[in-house]
Order: sequence, then C-alpha cells, then structure tokens
Amino acid sequence: MSHNYDVILNGCGPVGGIASLLLANRGFKVAVIDLNKSPYPHPRAVGLNGYSMSIIENVLKDNWKEFQFTSAVEVGYVMGITKMDKPFGKMEPPIIEGKVLDLDKYGFLNWFNQPQLEKLLRIQIKKNKNITTYFGTESLVLWEEKSRNCLQIQNTASGKTETITSKYLIGADGGGSFVRKQMGANLKTLGKAISFLVADIEAPASSLKEGMHFDAGGWQIIDPSGKRPTTFINMTGKKHGTYKNNFRFEFALKDGENFTQMQSPDSIEKLVEPFLKKNSFKILRSTVYKFNSMISEMWRANNTFTIGDATHQTSPFLGQGLNLGIRNTFNLIKKIDLVNKGVSEASILDKYQVECFPDSQFIIKQSLFMGNMLFNVKPHINFLRSIIYFFKGARGSPIDLFPAFVPETITVPNGFKPGKTNQKGYPMYNFMTKEGFPRSLREYKPFEYRVLCNNSSVEIDKVLKNIDKAIKPLCIVLSEGLNGEKTSDDILVCAPRKEDKKMHRKLFNKADYVLMAPGYTMLGTYNNGEEDKLFADYKSLFDLVAH
Repeated sequence: MSHNYDVILNGCGPVGGIASLLLANRGFKVAVIDLNKSPYPHPRAVGLNGYSMSIIENVLKDNWKEFQFTSAVEVGYVMGITKMDKPFGKMEPPIIEGKVLDLDKYGFLNWFNQPQLEKLLRIQIKKNKNITTYFGTESLVLWEEKSRNCLQIQNTASGKTETITSKYLIGADGGGSFVRKQMGANLKTLGKAISFLVADIEAPASSLKEGMHFDAGGWQIIDPSGKRPTTFINMTGKKHGTYKNNFRFEFALKDGENFTQMQSPDSIEKLVEPFLKKNSFKILRSTVYKFNSMISEMWRANNTFTIGDATHQTSPFLGQGLNLGIRNTFNLIKKIDLVNKGVSEASILDKYQVECFPDSQFIIKQSLFMGNMLFNVKPHINFLRSIIYFFKGARGSPIDLFPAFVPETITVPNGFKPGKTNQKGYPMYNFMTKEGFPRSLREYKPFEYRVLCNNSSVEIDKVLKNIDKAIKPLCIVLSEGLNGEKTSDDILVCAPRKEDKKMHRKLFNKADYVLMAPGYTMLGTYNNGEEDKLFADYKSLFDLVAH
C-alpha cells in the first residue's frame, strides 16, 4: 500500500522546512522525509538577510516571537587581531534621519542559531495538518510511474520499507543530494574547496579580552603571516536582538592538519585564547566543514526538482548560502502553485532555473573572489591589502563596503533565456514607515514580481489593470529623492548618498521601467511607449493557460 501526496520534500533542514510550510499553507498535501529524527545539532549558517527573515516570519507564524536573532550593527575586515579597532574595510547600514536603515524589524544582516530555527520549523510543521512527517527515514529508490514520483523509503529504527507517491518531488537533501543523483544532474565546480573549523561559544561580555569589545558585529581577520585567517562574530546585541552571550568563530584549516584533533576542546580553547579570557567560556557546538563552490547544471527533471545545497553550494564569505536557497525556493513554489491553480502551463517550471541560475552563480563567484582577497597569503595580495590598510584603516577611514554587499540585480535578456548576464548595483531606496523608521526596497513586499517605475506608473497601470490577480505585479514608483524627503508607504526614494543616486541612474539607464522577479533578479528594462511590450513579456513569464 502506498500513500499519495501532492509534494514530497526529501530533506528537512531550514530550506526543506521552509519549503514544506510554504506549500502546506497554499493547500498542498506534503510529505517531509529526513534521516535525522531531530534538528541537526552542529553550527552551520549564521547570517540571514531581510528577504529571508520576511519569509521565515511568514512561515513561523506565532512561533516567530520565539525565534532568536540579533541584527548586525557592523561587519569589518582587519589585518590582524591587534588591529581590531582599525578595519581597512567596513560594512554598516546607512543612518537616515538619525535612524539605522531597517533596524526597526530586522537589519541588513541578522545573526541566528540554525539548530534553533530548525527546531521552530519542525514545531510548526508538526502543527500543520497538511504535512505528514517521516523523520528517522531514509530514501532508497526513486522512479516515475504514470506521471507520479514514486519513492521507496525505510525507517532506520524498524527497518520497515514503504512506497509513497506524489505529483511533485523536491530534493532539499544537501550537498550529497540523493534526489540530484537520481535526476542524473551534474555539479559544475566553480572554485577550490576550503576547510574551516566552526565553533559556537557561550560567554559573558566580561570574558572578552581588551580590544575585543564591539556591539553585534562580525570581523574577518586577515592574517598576513598566513597563520590562521579567522572570522569572529559577536552575536549579542545590546539593543538589536534577543541573543545573549553568543559568539561564532570560524578558523581556516591548513592542508595536512588533523581535523579531528583540531576539533578537540583543548585545540578550540587555544584558538579562541586571543579573544576570550581563559576558563570564562563554554563550547556549545563545533564541527569541521569543507566549503564547496558548486552549482548543478540541471534543476528540474519532469516534476522532480532540487533546492538549497542540493542545487548550489557556496563558500561562507558573503554569508549567502542559506539566503540563496530560501529565495530560490520561494521562486519555485510560486510557480508550482500557479500550475496547480490552473493559471500557468507546466512549462513555467523550466523558468525556475532560468530566473535563478544567473543570480546563484554570480553569488558563488563573488563569494570566491572575497575569499581569495581575504585568505590569500601570496606576497602580491598581502602587499595590496597592506597598501589599502595604510591609506584607509590606519588613518581611520575604512572603505565603505555596504553597497558592495547589497544583493546585485541580474539582467536576463528579454526573451527570458539563459545567457550572458549583466551586474547592476541595487540602490538603497528607502522610505519612511508610518512609525518613522527608514526601510529599504529589498524589504518592501519582497515576495512579488515588481515593475519598478522611474518617477511615474500612470501609463503602465493602465495596461496592467485587467491582468489576472494571481499574477498581477506590484508597481512601485521610484525617484532619486532628496535628503529628508517624506514619502508615502507606496513610493520609495533613494537613500541620501551619492552612490545610491548614481546606482539609480545606472539601474534604469535612461529607461522608464525595470521588470523584477521576486528577490533580486532583473528581467528587463523598458521605455515609455513600450508598456504593451512589457505587458506581453511579463505575461510570457507565466505561460498562461489558454481559456
């Protein structure tokens, strides 16, 4: 006897858990399979951007108030432990009218505990009547029969096997993905894998040694001698979250080092000694990770898909691995939902990879570049960093890296086929909420397809007014704006920085409209008089069912 579902999720890490809830909340009957009976206990992801946070808040519902996180105040890059007060590069959100951008709800980067998030997701999954769980269960064989996915599973405790079926099957089962292998998908390697020892530490603020005190931030410590490049994160914010006495350390490991030995308590204590006073802290969890930079060349095979690390794996230097998985997952599920509702033909599912692949590959390559700049100890790289530090960090004027870390938009040629991509900066458009807090465009209704309008939406509104509610885009009017300009919640202006105004002009490039997919993928630009073309291109995105 087999049990039938609409969707099977193979894997219940954060991406799989979020995917199951997004589907169940849309009425799908979902089966969730995971080898682990309880959440994975070791440290993994540590940072979430605003887009991911908004999706997590949406799926956790009442459990959102239990989710612990702290909004980062700053992230810096320093030349050594003794130079923590003088970074050569720094990332911190703009202050607009005396208030930090987006800090009313969650910030540009938010520290969190992945095991806690997974625990809350499982609690919410258990509550949801549309979800059946198979925890402590292994997937054995996958095949297709009469347009249904058939999956043989085995309970690891009892040894009992059974077959379950579904219309759709999604692999959220990590880097070694069973589903991806069953699909016959190949991984494309984009860069060299690197190994890190990752440790979460509990300690009071008083345990920090002199020179180590900073509020809710993270520091990439470049060691010019090549001894041990390190990431040091203070996950405790005085006024910016709910974390208490939590620190994250990531230590680069060298070829030939014994990973088991490096993970021992004695070894970790020696590694954190420059930062924390002896006998003043507790090691909560630790593990060694090999960070790959890979992307799958096939994300869909009929009604089987991969998401998260099963699809793409990245180094941690931009903190975008989990964030990438979450926003790509939302893209896929929106498309599955449109097909299920009879709005779109099944061919729309091919556009999951078309829309998300360029963004994903770009993020992986950018993270690799950052890693090479931070951890490369070759003489010419050291010399370049030293020059930058001499002119910036040592003189108290670090490079402002915030614009560089704001997610890029990806241009896909009109026609929506994979091709050469263009990177364009994403200005920090902002508006004042009714509560008086500045908010950015990336946090403004991020789930929707959007038409960004340069100064006016009058003409495009006329064209879009009769479009099906299920696919109607959000039209947002943008302008360069002036410092202190007040706007409504529906009109955003550039933050009062010269670079944002320049990026605004570059983004539109004299065009009047920019078509955006959910997240940060730009699909095309259009001029006044081309509203009908935009409308036709937009409708083509959805492969609408003919009525």
